[in-house]
This record gives sequence, C-alpha cells and structure tokens, in this order.
Amino acid sequence: MLPRELVPVVGPATPARPVEHLNDPRQQAFQRALAPQLGKALHGEVLARLGDGSFVVKVANIPARMQLPAGSKVGADVPLTLVSVQPRPTFQVGSGANPVFSEAGPPLPQGADPGKAPLAMREGAAVGRAAALLQASAAGAAAQSFGAEANTTTLSQAGKTIGGVLAAAQKADTPMTAALGRTPVVAAAGADASSIAAGLQQAVGRSGLFYESHVAEWAQGARALAELNAEPQQQLAREGVRQQPLDPATAQFINLQLATQEQAQVAWQGNLWPGQPMRLEVQRDTSEGQDGAAEADTPWHSRLRLRFPELGELDARLTLAGGRVQVQFAAGSEASAGLLRRHMGSLAEALEAAGTRLAGFEVRAVEGGGEP
Repeated sequence: MLPRELVPVVGPATPARPVEHLNDPRQQAFQRALAPQLGKALHGEVLARLGDGSFVVKVANIPARMQLPAGSKVGADVPLTLVSVQPRPTFQVGSGANPVFSEAGPPLPQGADPGKAPLAMREGAAVGRAAALLQASAAGAAAQSFGAEANTTTLSQAGKTIGGVLAAAQKADTPMTAALGRTPVVAAAGADASSIAAGLQQAVGRSGLFYESHVAEWAQGARALAELNAEPQQQLAREGVRQQPLDPATAQFINLQLATQEQAQVAWQGNLWPGQPMRLEVQRDTSEGQDGAAEADTPWHSRLRLRFPELGELDARLTLAGGRVQVQFAAGSEASAGLLRRHMGSLAEALEAAGTRLAGFEVRAVEGGGEP
C-alpha cells in the first residue's frame, strides 16, 4: 500500500522473484484468518518464551511469534488489538497512553512444540504501525527496546521511511480528510440515479486511493492501462513530476491511503455536478458481532453532505444491511425538514423499486447548519 516514492509510470511487467517469507502459506493463512478482526480487541494467550526473548502467543486459536513487553509470563492473558494485517499482522499490546506495537511472525507448523520453536523464525518484530513508527521517527531513533533484557528490534529502512512519511503528514497546514475529486460526478443537474451511481464509482475508483492495488490488477491483466492513466499518480508521473513522500501533501495522501485500508472507510469530496459541492463517506461495519455475518448482511454506513439552493444544508446518514436501509436526515431548517417528511413515501417507493426496503426514516432540523 505504501510505495517508497509512490509508483512511477507503469511500464512492461517483468517476472517477479519469489519472496521466501511473505509467500509462506502459513503466513497467508494466518492473515486470512485475522482479516475480519481488523480493529478489534482480541484475547492472546502466552504459550511459551523462546531463547531469544520473544514469545509464542496464541491468537485467534493460532500460535504465532511476537515480542511482548517486559514482565510478560507464560500462561498469562494478553489484551491485543489488531491494527494491521499487511504486510504482516500487527497488534497493539495492552493499552494506555504509551501502547506497545508488535508484528506477529508466521504461526508455528502444525503439531510443533511451542517451547522448541526454531530461532530462525525471526519475523516476529517489536515494531509499530502508525503510532509506533511515528514515535520512533520523531525521536530520531532507529530502534525500540522491550524489557529489562533489552531485546532491541531495529527498524528496517522501509520502517524508517514510513515513520518519516507519517511525521511529514503532521506538518501539513490543513489536514487531508478525504480524497479530492477534480471533475464533477455528472455533467449537469437532473441526472438519473444510475448515472450518479456510476459517476461516484468512477470518481472514487480514480481518486488514487487504490492506485497500488490497481497497478497489481493491471499487471495480472485484470485492468486496462487507460484506467490507470486516469489516476492522479499516473498523470503526475507522465508529466515528469516526481512526488516526494516527505512532502507534507504527498505524505498526507499516503496517510489517507493507510486509513482507508485499515479502517475500511472511504471519504471523497468534490462536485456532484458543476457548482454543487458534496462530501461522501462510506464505511463497512467491523464492530464486534459481525464476524459470522454473511456478506449481504454486513452493515455499511454512509454519510452524504450537500448544500442545495432551496433545501440549504443537508446531511444524510444511511445504514444498509440485508437489503434494508435506514435513513436519517439533518436539514438546515424546519421548512426543509418538513419537505423531506412529505416526500418520504416517494423515497420508499423508489427504494422498493430498486430492491431495497426502507426500514427506518428520520428527519430533524439543525438550525444554522451545525453538526447534527
């Protein structure tokens, strides 16, 4: 997801050399098992302490190797929060003002004795993801130490680069909270719903948030080069502009890519049609209790904010799950709220025709256009 200097102009693909550890099927299975738990609190059980000071911890019923804070004991329960799955599962260990972050190495082979795990399994690393790398970069440090035994893990060059990028993002004058659209979603007001939906899909897809994954799809023949050329990274590269990861604007966009991946949330801001600004946020529900839910039943939360000439400020929040949608409107005036209430029946009919049932409808006025 994070390029060293963003991805340059795409050229002919060359055969890739095998990567020993990242292609380990045990590692891939571990990542797949943990993917639905991203952002959730997990229970870890310390199974063994290895000769190099690292530990074998059972998480999601899979033993994996990782570093733990000083004083950790075999048999203890460890509170973990999964903060990332790629390139390796990364956990926040414990809680508090100064949390510890640790990457988990590949799980032990089937039937292996945790106490006799080979020391060659060096993937378990006490490095952070966002907060830990940023802390290391800000301190100008290249290592973090855990415990009285001073088990020190040195950040790789990639880790230092990411830490520098995250530090640079904080130096920007204005925080970037959404990808910015450069052209309107549709050409003019009055477009039908299908045209608006297709335009939004295209606008988000070409925003650059998913550029690296799109490059991977192109390399596999699943995406046309013309589609890549429409994304901002490719356009800048073709113009000869070399983006610098430590430039605050570029660093902020990389940080936004990280947040999009790890929080399952997309935010886009631009014009719905010329002169009609809009902000769209979409997030998949990854809260507790959704693990076993079918894909169609997984809740999705959306928020749409616009300002219309006649309605004024309008904030719409939608929750979609299992073919049912709940809609909450916050209007800028009581008159606008009343107008929306009177047309609730038309909205329900339109949704029903599209195969979605209106399960809830609420409208309230927020005088002055304040935050609902």
